[in-house]
Amino acid sequence: MALITYSADSCIRNAYYYNQCSNCVTTCQENVFSVVQNRIKFDANLCTYCSACLGVCPTEAIKMDIFEPNRFSLEFKFSKEDKLDCKDKTRCLSSFDSQHFSVMLLERENLVCDLSQCSECDIGSLKGIEAKIDEANNLLDKVSENKKIEKVLEIEEKETLGKRELFGKIFEKATEKVSIPDSENARIERLLNRNGLKKMLPTKHKILIEALKDFEFETIKPQAPLINSQNISDKCTNCKDCIQFCPTEALFHSTDMLSIYINSAKCISCGICQDICKVDAVSDVESINIIDFMRPRKLVSFSMSVCGECKTPYIQRGDETICSRCFDFVENFSSMLSLARDL
Repeated sequence: MALITYSADSCIRNAYYYNQCSNCVTTCQENVFSVVQNRIKFDANLCTYCSACLGVCPTEAIKMDIFEPNRFSLEFKFSKEDKLDCKDKTRCLSSFDSQHFSVMLLERENLVCDLSQCSECDIGSLKGIEAKIDEANNLLDKVSENKKIEKVLEIEEKETLGKRELFGKIFEKATEKVSIPDSENARIERLLNRNGLKKMLPTKHKILIEALKDFEFETIKPQAPLINSQNISDKCTNCKDCIQFCPTEALFHSTDMLSIYINSAKCISCGICQDICKVDAVSDVESINIIDFMRPRKLVSFSMSVCGECKTPYIQRGDETICSRCFDFVENFSSMLSLARDL
């Protein structure tokens, strides 16, 4: 069994041709990932199992058997550690995304990240790790005044290990078990269970939303990629392209096809809906009520009518009496059917 796996079906770049995500390519120093014909190519034989790619994939298309960032972030509050670091070579901090940092802090009093080993490391990116921590802090600032991840940047002497040696240390640490109460262990297994989840809805997103439910706040400003939501203006033609291409099924229509809803808790800020909309009707919201964020919200509704010209059903806008195709013909080509005596 391979220690690292890549699911092409869960890769957002492979699913949508115009998506340009290349996080794994730019992060990996061993050229395990490359772009061939606009699709991600994966070569497991080149991997040194540093785990840095785990924290940059937006849809968790990359997985490692020896380390699960989602499980670690949920179990972290039961550990005796009071900070995250890679001094003992147990993990690369690049393997965590901003969702993981948020969950780890939401479930305990404080969190310190020691980045003193990261400035000269060729595995992860110090700027990338700091950016993820900043994203988490910006979100937590809106949720709880007392929640903030502290960054330690003091440079200290460090042990230098090769990447294969580092893998050995990670494997050794991964076999250690944290003592967790049975009730909490059942909760963790429930959160990690992907039954019923769309293949591109990352588990890290699911556990973050679950953690936010324990905090009280009225409104929140969307912050990609942690939380986001969309609005649809009255320019919408109900073509349903945004629904068809939404990778997590955050956008969906009513049973009569006349209303479009969004489940904001499933939105991963991929931008596909905005990119594919021909009339630019989709846009990010500036703020959202937490109740609307946690439950489906109606974005736009339509009514049906019968065209006065072609007698076929169409989506009516305002007080118009004919469909858009007939309107275009009446405005631009009706003179073609005029009689000579009327000219």
